[in-house]
Amino acid sequence: MTQPFPRILVLTGALLAGAATQAAAQDSGRYAPRTLVPAAFPRWDVGASLGLLAVTTKEADASWHGWEQKAEFRADVGRYWTTHLKTEVAVSASNAWHDFDAEPFPVAPGLPLPAYTYIDSERRLYTVAPGVTWQFFENSFTHPYVSGGVKVGLLQEHSVRETATYRTGNLGYTVPGRDERSTQVLARPFIGGGFKSYITRAVFVRTEARLAFLQDGVRQVSLLAGVGTDF
Repeated sequence: MTQPFPRILVLTGALLAGAATQAAAQDSGRYAPRTLVPAAFPRWDVGASLGLLAVTTKEADASWHGWEQKAEFRADVGRYWTTHLKTEVAVSASNAWHDFDAEPFPVAPGLPLPAYTYIDSERRLYTVAPGVTWQFFENSFTHPYVSGGVKVGLLQEHSVRETATYRTGNLGYTVPGRDERSTQVLARPFIGGGFKSYITRAVFVRTEARLAFLQDGVRQVSLLAGVGTDF
């Protein structure tokens, strides 16, 4: 006949082992070190950025050829579909810039060349840019990424010319004033890339370069830095 005492020892040892394992697991979870990595698979992120926007004068049909450099302000929201793939929409605005454009003005019949007047044009660019982003790596401090999409822009222009009287030889003429507003719609494919670096589990800083182009080359360049959060 089996003695009950060995059975009691076996049951007591099993209970003690189970309790020790549970306590160790609790201590391990309680004192696990925190790391500066993003939360596991966030569904959304939002951010705000500030930087430099360079726009070629071809975008505004200016009378001279070159680049305009202005500040750009951008806000964006993104939706993660996997740990790497994200769709997003960015909304941006530039500060205003001024150009003095030359415009031919017909003085009178019979003159071989027209006179030229100068127009002060104030321009400002607003864009909405849907895109797709592929983010590299997982559970690391810095995530490089590439993106692509379309920048749909509204280029607003306010052109002013003061009324003035001029003289060419013995001929005097008056140039009438002008005050016009117009808006151009610009659709430009873009490619970009940058780095998303986490300072807490959900808060990140981001740096990015973005190029928008047409068949004849690059039309817009953005260099941005900002902050955001995953949730």
